[in-house]
Amino acid sequence: MDFTKSGIPGFSVSDSFADVKQRLDIVRAGNDFGFESVMGYFELGGNRYLMGATQNPVTHDISCVEVRMFFDGDTFEGIALGEMTAQEFAGELAKIGSVPIMEDIGIWWVDERVCFYVYEDVPSTICWWGTDPIVDEVKTIFSGKIEDLDPNVYHLYKAEE
Repeated sequence: MDFTKSGIPGFSVSDSFADVKQRLDIVRAGNDFGFESVMGYFELGGNRYLMGATQNPVTHDISCVEVRMFFDGDTFEGIALGEMTAQEFAGELAKIGSVPIMEDIGIWWVDERVCFYVYEDVPSTICWWGTDPIVDEVKTIFSGKIEDLDPNVYHLYKAEE
């Protein structure tokens, strides 16, 4: 499957959370801090992918959708998944979009609203996030100016410190 900047074929961050939840073979659903999350399987191109979706705690729309496993031959915008290091993968992303931000456990492609979790130096998940103000929040976090975040949002990050 060739995943793209626009998301998972058949699923979008602009879909309603209830619709996404209904279309998955649910393996886990939760309600944390006043918003829901769900994980389940869906079929795409003959493979059963594990996907997660999280609800925005303010709007109750989708905050993000994530593919949590890949199969041989899967790509992202034509870039092979699972065949190169995180640094090499980030270099390929920079050729087709903005320069990604590297972290120990992830690659943040902020302007495109996509991130990749890295396991054993290989991108292992893809996450697309919605139109909430997270882009500015992520840029602020990576700039080292977390104190500039909206105090209503900052408490979510402060609890993780």
